[in-house]
Amino acid sequence: MGNYAIFDEKYYLSQYPWVKPAIDTGVIKSGQEHFEKYGQAGGLTKVSRYFDEATYLAGNPDIAALVRTPNNPNAPFATGLDHFIQYGYEEGRTRVSPEYNEAFYIANNRQLQPFIQNGTLKNGYQHFIQFGIKDGQFGTSFLEPEYLGKNPDIRPLVESGALKTGREHYFNFGKSDPSRSATFIGSSGNDTIAGAGVGNTELIGTEVGLGTGNGFGEGRVYEGDGSNEFDTLTGGSGRDKFVLGDLIEGSKGNPAGTKIFYIGPGFATIRNFTKGEDSILLGDNLSPFSDQFLILPINNNRDLAIQTNGLFVSRPDGSPGISSFDTIAVIEGGGNLNLNVLPESTVFRFLLG
Repeated sequence: MGNYAIFDEKYYLSQYPWVKPAIDTGVIKSGQEHFEKYGQAGGLTKVSRYFDEATYLAGNPDIAALVRTPNNPNAPFATGLDHFIQYGYEEGRTRVSPEYNEAFYIANNRQLQPFIQNGTLKNGYQHFIQFGIKDGQFGTSFLEPEYLGKNPDIRPLVESGALKTGREHYFNFGKSDPSRSATFIGSSGNDTIAGAGVGNTELIGTEVGLGTGNGFGEGRVYEGDGSNEFDTLTGGSGRDKFVLGDLIEGSKGNPAGTKIFYIGPGFATIRNFTKGEDSILLGDNLSPFSDQFLILPINNNRDLAIQTNGLFVSRPDGSPGISSFDTIAVIEGGGNLNLNVLPESTVFRFLLG
């Protein structure tokens, strides 16, 4: 008995529009009925935005020899998807799509871990398919909701099924378009994040969620502070912004103010920083910048460290304090950089670049 939890009726009909007339005339009741009776055995695989046949076969090489081909017509499975529905889903296989990363999803939804451990959930992918998609959650470090919010011309293409996701658009088209921008985020653990694209790219090593009511796109909420994290942020070919803090406009459960990341143990390693193009966001600054942060060469002047200098902060345990000589970032190869304070969108937000 197959498990069809992955099946997306609307998406299936968008990919195989010739099925819809059979439904309208009553030959079949639904796209899923068509798939179960005919499509699955017939080799159709576009049943979900979050399943990709090639990715599944590449990520599960033991399956490839079991899938029917002209040279292997008697293999037991019509497609990799056929195997996934019959066995792979129940086996907990999660290498199914470039639009989903199991480790990232679990790290950003830590509340799922007890349910996975006790068997209530097989894995994060099961939760994502059954609940996360409906709740607007995203399955990779690409901040999908913000990309669609900033690029309204893309949303109809995703809704119609012409594109699976905004991420698919960005990596196929948007990253070559200087007018497009993208944000890549981390988790509550140690992350390695790389920028991609010729436009503006934002790299955030900490966990980010989306809420409502803070006046920033879909409502960005910084759910992590970088404490005890050692993240690596690597710039790409475009103009990269490395986020080490930000001005919080405020929303429910996320009071307005400044949030500086990596206070206490942990810091960000910044690689491929391009002078004159890239920048570092440190958030709100009400006094001269040099009074709050130290910028100094380290490692025989090869790299550049950013340290706090008498900065008023909210510590990871929520208590107020003063942070001094705490390294929050190291710019590899930046020992000879002269970083300047650059005003951004408001008088309280500053960039180094």
